[in-house]
Amino acid sequence: MAKGRVLIIEHDEWEATLLTRFLSEAGYDVEIASSARQGFEKTREIEPDCILCNVNLPDVDGYWVARRVRAEPSRVATTPFLFLIEAQDTESRLEGLNVGADLYLDKPFRNEEVVAQVSALIEMANRLRQQRESFSEGPESEVGGAAIQGDLAQMSIVTVLTLLELERRTGMLKIRDDDSKTAVFELIEGAFARAMLDEKPSDVMPLLSDVVRWKKGNFSFRGGKVLPSTEVKKIGGLLLEAMRLEDEAAR
Repeated sequence: MAKGRVLIIEHDEWEATLLTRFLSEAGYDVEIASSARQGFEKTREIEPDCILCNVNLPDVDGYWVARRVRAEPSRVATTPFLFLIEAQDTESRLEGLNVGADLYLDKPFRNEEVVAQVSALIEMANRLRQQRESFSEGPESEVGGAAIQGDLAQMSIVTVLTLLELERRTGMLKIRDDDSKTAVFELIEGAFARAMLDEKPSDVMPLLSDVVRWKKGNFSFRGGKVLPSTEVKKIGGLLLEAMRLEDEAAR
């Protein structure tokens, strides 16, 4: 039985063949597309478990594919996405993360690195999907989908925010800890719009750094309209910074 289905979007025939061989030998089913539009259509058709995509493609570019995938109203939107880039291309790395990619692979590829990255991302996606299904979902909200609630002792706020980002949710996330503090984050398409602590406006980053340390309490999310913000902030990057600060404080 295959470990999963991987879609490679790569116009260079040799590199596509190389990646196919690496992943097939590791037990994955592999599909290939040679252009951005073909890759996006195949994504919708086969719903792969992971996508490897070159930034430079003959018709559009890999950023276009990532944006379209992340905007899909189905489970496809949460598919792990790796960009294939040149080793020194720092600009592509930053842009790739901004449009929703999970990781990047530097050229030239090493067999063990390709397999390890794909395996780790598929495993992470499966784990998040299982945790997502374990959420307690309430009645549909008027605008933005079902209300979600849970216990921080069973699911960390890092996992909750990661899922909301992957699903590009818009609405309000409320978190209460055992000391009766209440944090609220307003999200627009899976990004932070604004934050409040005990009903008072707060900067997102300091509040997030505090909230990731809350181990007991509860959370709830309800989809709905959120007022536009002049500056939305990516969840993933701020979570990484918040966890780094937590690690430093624990030393």
